[in-house]
Amino acid sequence: MLNAVIYARYSSHSQTEQSIEGQLHDGYQYAEKCGYHVIGEYIDRALTGTKDDRPDFQRMIKDAERRQFQIVIVWKLDRFARNRYDSAIYKRTLKKYGVKVVSVMENITDSPEGIILEGLLEAMAEYYSANLSSNIKRGQAESIRKGWFPGGACPYGFRVQDHKLIPDEKAAPILIEIYQRYADGESLADIASDLNGRGYRTRQGRLFQTGTFDRIIPNPVYIGKYRYGNQTVEGLAPALITDELYSRAVARRERNKRAPAAKRAKVDYLLSGKLFCGLCGLPMIGDYGTSRHGTTHHYYSCTGRKHKRNDCRKKSEKQDFIEWYVCEQTVDYVLSPSNLDAIAERVVRIYNQDIDNTRIRSLEASIQRLKDETATLVDRIITAPKSALNAIYERMEQIELQRLDMEQDLSKLRVQQKIPLTVQEVRAWLSTFSGGDLMETATRQQIIDTFVNSVYLYDDKVVIFFNIRGGKQISAIDTIAEIDEKISGQGSTKTGDSGALLSKVEPLWVFIGGNLGLVLFR
Repeated sequence: MLNAVIYARYSSHSQTEQSIEGQLHDGYQYAEKCGYHVIGEYIDRALTGTKDDRPDFQRMIKDAERRQFQIVIVWKLDRFARNRYDSAIYKRTLKKYGVKVVSVMENITDSPEGIILEGLLEAMAEYYSANLSSNIKRGQAESIRKGWFPGGACPYGFRVQDHKLIPDEKAAPILIEIYQRYADGESLADIASDLNGRGYRTRQGRLFQTGTFDRIIPNPVYIGKYRYGNQTVEGLAPALITDELYSRAVARRERNKRAPAAKRAKVDYLLSGKLFCGLCGLPMIGDYGTSRHGTTHHYYSCTGRKHKRNDCRKKSEKQDFIEWYVCEQTVDYVLSPSNLDAIAERVVRIYNQDIDNTRIRSLEASIQRLKDETATLVDRIITAPKSALNAIYERMEQIELQRLDMEQDLSKLRVQQKIPLTVQEVRAWLSTFSGGDLMETATRQQIIDTFVNSVYLYDDKVVIFFNIRGGKQISAIDTIAEIDEKISGQGSTKTGDSGALLSKVEPLWVFIGGNLGLVLFR
């Protein structure tokens, strides 16, 4: 069972505390339906969604690093972020930690073309981040050339003065003491306990722990050698200890490290949250087993059968094959040359709708109306009785939040206007999916995240729904019933007990609940 958290927010624009309670109620119901185990809640009250400095939102992003949950449940995607740019950036951050964002009331995005556009924006954000990183590295290299500290976390025992690392009068003696005591045979636990007892703390003001020394003991900066990337630079920091003391401490640290246990390789189940059992409709989740020879095999298993929730008999499916198969069929049937132009045109149309001058003028007019209303309320404060002031102040606060929301949207649209998007550019980007190596995990991840809405897996067929047509994700019961009806309507012959198709082998396109699906017979 995947661990999940619920993120809820309201911005006070005609919303109340009940809005939070409603979001949480629906979130828990959604988690139960999908087989997720909710381990926590993150709630921001009366905070705009266009700002990303929401306290609980940032705490959730930070907590994701600990990999304690794999799913973030939001009532609607605008609770997560009000604009696609922030959404793409933070979803990419969460994806690094194996976390996916799912919406209770919507499909993965507001529109099927939206998810393709979001993937494109994510690629643009990645390019921006890479370019920013390159500029930062260039600036750091220039600082090092001048003999300056290039920035980042200052090593314990030093401080920065006039761009250079110099010994910290209070911390440097403690640093030397740590090395000396450890090299002489004292345990790190005893050293940490003693330093804490004497009132010393790390640079961040925390207690010393044995893990603290993992960043101190092996750092060559303490013998005057600053590590920058894959190179070591001398002259950026004075030596605090001798080479002999450093070598003894590092050698002992290496000896004391326990031989790491053979760690099971981390496996990303790319279809998590999108793969459902065709027999009972419950989610299929990542699973693994070990053979008699010690080989680990990875599968997708029906939660109904695995947790004995029902009498489902769906067989487990090999992870690598089913992921590859879904991607191969997507490339063959959706990303074929004949379909790329139509998809690219829809994406550009959605993109251009966002930056239409009419919408910009409408936002500017709305912002001006809010400013005028604020000015009117300011005038009313002068003559209003004291009993009315609280209501006026509350309304002014609501107006300010609305205005900030709109100005954020307006700023994004104006930036977006300066980045034209053409059908040819989108088509070229889409073509990279069909030209990728489907044996590469990264290629399969991109295809699944961008194009695959949901997959229903039977023993005799696979049904793939794609993000290329308007419509919400429909219930498993409706999906299974309609698929069986449509297949039987094609004149297919079935066996009485297993339901295996005997004569119909050609793929079948279906439209269910406004979704475009492809039925593939095995």
